[in-house]
Amino acid sequence: MSNDVVVVVGSGPSGAGAAAQLASRGVRVVILDAGPREPGGWVVKAGGNTLYRRFDNSLYSTDRLADDSDQDVYWASSLSLGGLSNYWTSAVPRFAPDDFTDGARLDERYRWPVSYDDVEPWYGLAEADLVVTAGNPIAGVPDNEARYRGKLPADWRAVRDANANGGEPVGLIPLAKGKRWMVARRAAEYSSYHCVVAPLERDGRVELVRGAHVSHLEWSATEGRVVRAVYVDEGGQEQAIECSAVVLAAGTVDSTMIALRSRSEDFPDGLGNAHGLVGRYLHDHPRDWWVGVTDQPLTAPAHPVYVAREPFEDSEPLLATSLTIGLTALRNPRQRLRTFYGGRTDRFGVQVFGTMVPRPEIGVSLSGDHESDPRNARPTVRLSYEQPEVTNVTAARERFRHALAAAGIGVELPDHVDDLSPGSSVHMSGTMRMHDDPQFGVIDRWSRMHDAPNVIVADMSSFTTGPEKNPTLTSMALARRAADRLADDLGHPPASSLPSAGSDASGPLQGLRSKLTGAGRHQNPAGRSA
Repeated sequence: MSNDVVVVVGSGPSGAGAAAQLASRGVRVVILDAGPREPGGWVVKAGGNTLYRRFDNSLYSTDRLADDSDQDVYWASSLSLGGLSNYWTSAVPRFAPDDFTDGARLDERYRWPVSYDDVEPWYGLAEADLVVTAGNPIAGVPDNEARYRGKLPADWRAVRDANANGGEPVGLIPLAKGKRWMVARRAAEYSSYHCVVAPLERDGRVELVRGAHVSHLEWSATEGRVVRAVYVDEGGQEQAIECSAVVLAAGTVDSTMIALRSRSEDFPDGLGNAHGLVGRYLHDHPRDWWVGVTDQPLTAPAHPVYVAREPFEDSEPLLATSLTIGLTALRNPRQRLRTFYGGRTDRFGVQVFGTMVPRPEIGVSLSGDHESDPRNARPTVRLSYEQPEVTNVTAARERFRHALAAAGIGVELPDHVDDLSPGSSVHMSGTMRMHDDPQFGVIDRWSRMHDAPNVIVADMSSFTTGPEKNPTLTSMALARRAADRLADDLGHPPASSLPSAGSDASGPLQGLRSKLTGAGRHQNPAGRSA
């Protein structure tokens, strides 16, 4: 058991959570991250308000797509320690119980193999890391285990109350805002590197390899498992680390690229791709943003106001929207100043997230340069929206109007509807989706590849469908749950203070336990010690 080494690819929120869970179970963890460093920055907070935030965006990239990708697709990534958690808006609503079953109303392909009850204990652990601020519960959105509770301003409470009986569900969106008083030298209130990985590294509970661009995972047909993770180091040299298991958490596109590049005689089209599903069923949130002008001023919200989705019974399967209401320009000092003294405004920025039905013909594939150095390889991404999905997002403007009208407030909305930019929500998901049936999913209910059960997929590529809610919290919860089960599969005793995923004798690693004995030696692919 002491020889077990699990390689975690990526130090973003999901990879960090998986590493923490494995370390808590006594598993040796090596994190391989392509980032050479964390972005610089400062966060200053007083009484729950963010007074100042600055970050270095030199490690934030939007130009890593191959030229043959769909022309209007936007893909943001960050090859940095902590990944996109250095730049995110920190919204962390939980998925609702019906979010896990909504797609099954449409087709068996869209049935999640897990329920809300399966994930619920792991939400709490993730929320403890995040230090969540939330308001009163919102209809259709399960309550968070929040460290702090915020309150809607009085005029926004009037909007909420006017909608209480059959109107729009209004409240504060849960945010990972961190402690109320803070001076921190990092890019965001919660950065997974600073808040999780760095403490684990300092304590010696994990090893972090910086600038490690994972090219592929090496499959052993004899042993029936992945035995090495191969990467290119900062000096351009190819290295490998032997392991008992791998957790892929590099983000939807990069994790998919690694799986597709991991070819062998058993998997000529990529690891876990026996049914041709790796890279398919990509989905994200169709995103719209606009400014609404009210006929009377309202308090400028220091904490964004949230309008949750309509009831499931009143909407078509996998068609819903949520609205987040805040300032029109977050970096405008004059606007931000209003939030400190309860100032009012008649102009509000509104962000809409919609949903889409995942389709097998859209997704991520290897471009012509995939054989090159993985530091420079670029993916091809196909992503587009069907007309019902566009109409669904556009209709959310009327939801905003109705919510305010219930309180006697008129609002002027823009006439022009901009074209939606696929990927602009930065929520791409689903390319190694979870399903009980290998014909419909790459991974099982414990996030293990059906074809390679010592590989865990622990980022948003695991999502079967994408509800309209921000996905990071659910990805973190699923990652911790999967990592805990992996520790069971490796034979580690449960941590008494944490919930255990439990083991069953019929698990796919049954009979393989004696083979999971990675020594953790760094090697080049020829086997010489590096």
